[in-house]
Amino acid sequence: MGSAAITLGFVLVCLHCRLSSGALLKPVTNVKWKSFNFLTSLEWEKTSEDVTYSVRVSGIKSNWKKKPECTRTTATSCDLTSAMQNVSDTYTAEVLSYPAGDAEENEDPPIAKSPTIQLLKDTLIGQANFTVTRKNTTEIELKIYDPFTHIRFLNNTRKTLRDIYGSELEYKVFYWKDRTSGKKTRITKEQVILMDGDPGVSYCFSIEPRITSPYKKGQESGFKCSSSEGRSPIDDIGTGAYALMVLGVLLLIAVVVGITVCMCRRKTPHTLAEANPLTA
Repeated sequence: MGSAAITLGFVLVCLHCRLSSGALLKPVTNVKWKSFNFLTSLEWEKTSEDVTYSVRVSGIKSNWKKKPECTRTTATSCDLTSAMQNVSDTYTAEVLSYPAGDAEENEDPPIAKSPTIQLLKDTLIGQANFTVTRKNTTEIELKIYDPFTHIRFLNNTRKTLRDIYGSELEYKVFYWKDRTSGKKTRITKEQVILMDGDPGVSYCFSIEPRITSPYKKGQESGFKCSSSEGRSPIDDIGTGAYALMVLGVLLLIAVVVGITVCMCRRKTPHTLAEANPLTA
């Protein structure tokens, strides 16, 4: 009886040791990257309860790094942007799982490894902002603002897409006459574009950033339209509405003329009778 109790106690102690050491924990699953304008985070799905996670990342050109906010955390995502500022490097991350109650990190925790990511190729590109200004009746100025990224200079200011991609950055400009569906396109590497337009016609624009190498397209912006300097009231209401107005005026004239003719015909016999009473 005494030996059985000792054996049971030994088993419980071993089981507790295995649990505390993380031997019963499973690695997290579905480890994946999300990167937008070089704002890069790692996400995963948990497989055990009462677990904390530590994340580390390394590149081909850099050693393993940990972020304090992603060490022994219960979250299932980690922003690694500040540890991935070399955009030409190729990175890999690991998620380490630990029992929530353990104050010390064991030497052999379950580890889940991420796919590799190369930011120049894999980060998604967002929209570009722009303004449209009518310079005169025939000239329109389009001014494009390079999107900011989450990569920083040494003075902590944010780099733009142009700072990172240089001459590989270009913009596809979509433009069309307002209230029409026929779109035209123009490719430019410039930030200020002067475009010719018809007098009195409003033109609409949208912008799509593009990287030529490695090739990828950014998000297309919403559209903005120029003013219609020199536009006539007919242009504003549309030719169809103008035609209806003209038709309405002609119809009104016809009604007035018709009423006048009818009144004149009814009045003529009385006039003749008054003029020659002997024939009455």
